Amino acid sequence: MLAFFRDVQATDCDPDADGDMLLFQWGTYDWGHGRFFECDITRQFITADGEDDEIWQLSFTIKFRPTDQLSALGSGNRWCHSRDDLAEFTAFVLGSPAFRAVADSQDGKPELDYECAG
Repeated sequence: MLAFFRDVQATDCDPDADGDMLLFQWGTYDWGHGRFFECDITRQFITADGEDDEIWQLSFTIKFRPTDQLSALGSGNRWCHSRDDLAEFTAFVLGSPAFRAVADSQDGKPELDYECAG
């Protein structure tokens, strides 16, 4: 997802108006299918004038059984607003306790979703 953001310019999105951004997020949640620790990176696209039906997200999420160690990480997020910020954002993601806790794990369940977020 980091390379995709770096290398592929979104069309019909104004990067100067936050029309093409990355979001890193983590936490333990139950969205109705059981409780999981999630580590996610999402690319958000906002086209035209930014109405709710013009906000689209491509999300790559890996879900893990919620151990005490993972649950203790809490939840949080960080946005990357531009390619100029990508190096700092990448360093944050790769150095974050959430990413480091699951980086070598083999038991995560990956999900890829593309949907309207509005």
